[in-house]
Amino acid sequence: MQKKEVLKRLKETFCRLAPSKISGVGVFAIRDIPKGANPFKRERNQKWEKFKLSELKNLDKNILKMIDDFYVIEKDNTVMIPEYALNGMGISFFLNHSKKTNMITKDEGYTFLTKRKIKKGEELTVAYETYDYKYQK
Repeated sequence: MQKKEVLKRLKETFCRLAPSKISGVGVFAIRDIPKGANPFKRERNQKWEKFKLSELKNLDKNILKMIDDFYVIEKDNTVMIPEYALNGMGISFFLNHSKKTNMITKDEGYTFLTKRKIKKGEELTVAYETYDYKYQK
């Protein structure tokens, strides 16, 4: 990769992880983010594999808990897991849930866009029920 590309990616960095009042760790704006932006557009584009939960039953219970925490387990007991698995999670995996969101998903939780301008220091949040049935009422 060329230095120019790395510098471009650094200039497109909008967020960092930090302690959250909502839950554990959250995603926070390090500078203003315009409306309609994808602050995670440079995350590694991975291939996703579909697993039946039965295929994962022999994994450590802590791994299974993380799969439940970070990925969407569908009603048919399947889950999509990226090729780099839990070690390949980008910053977007740490979006916290809120009823007063400033982010939306356009494709069931794979891509996120800002609903409005987000100010520096603000936590980015999304409504989990928009892409995970466990949170739907």
